[in-house]
Amino acid sequence: MSAAVISAQLFGIVSWDPVLTGYLAVIISMAVLCGSVYLLLATNLGVRLGFLVAWTGLWGWMLLMSIVWWIFGIGWIGAQPGWNVLQVATNPAVVPIPEVQQLPASAAVPLPADWTEVDEADARSAADSHVACSDADPRRLLAVNSCLFTAASDYFTHRVAITGGERYRPLGVPDNAITQYFFPSRGRPNYAVVQIQGYAPGADIDPNVVDDEGAPIVEKPRVDPGAPVYSVVMVRDHGSVRLRPALLTIFSALLFGLGCYHLHRRDQAIWAVREAAGQ
Repeated sequence: MSAAVISAQLFGIVSWDPVLTGYLAVIISMAVLCGSVYLLLATNLGVRLGFLVAWTGLWGWMLLMSIVWWIFGIGWIGAQPGWNVLQVATNPAVVPIPEVQQLPASAAVPLPADWTEVDEADARSAADSHVACSDADPRRLLAVNSCLFTAASDYFTHRVAITGGERYRPLGVPDNAITQYFFPSRGRPNYAVVQIQGYAPGADIDPNVVDDEGAPIVEKPRVDPGAPVYSVVMVRDHGSVRLRPALLTIFSALLFGLGCYHLHRRDQAIWAVREAAGQ
């Protein structure tokens, strides 16, 4: 059996699994790239020295790449910032957060002075994904869940309010163009509350009753005045976008420095031998 046939059979085995194929593609590409460079260095510098030069060059390149990732927040990044749901309550006064306890339970009452009503799409989306669960959602199988509605179209969003998130610098350090680079600021907790209320059950659609264009007339949803107003309490998670690039930068710097150190020690040993031979 020829090598081409064997290769075709092997690729046919893994072609059904895109994850396995992706791993194989990365491993083979790294082996070809690094292996070809090492083969070239080994034929010119020797097996041990060629490996040491290739190793140091690899981690030097990784160091430069990870620095770019760290600065611009790209590449192998960490968790993205977003809103984390803390609690869903009909009475904000029972939420163990002093800022949230100031909120009124009714959406018709104005917000306190520390709260601001905003049009925050991310907070609204986080609340929708938390309280709206389809019939096939596995969260419905849990004994305690927050599946209050089947879909986001089953309730009305009254308002989205936020508070907190102010930046400050510890020890009374002023905020100016110099301190913002040398003294990192801290942020107070940033809370958001999305107040929602369910719609009243609508009338059945009569297919015989149509409008001027021939489409069935659908009754507009109406908020059920007797339904409770739910307050979805969330806190802002600033994420860790640059954490992984920072750790990779430190790890690459250590290995790159270790390789440079061994190359320097080898040069020192060669210089000592040459000086001894010259004497």
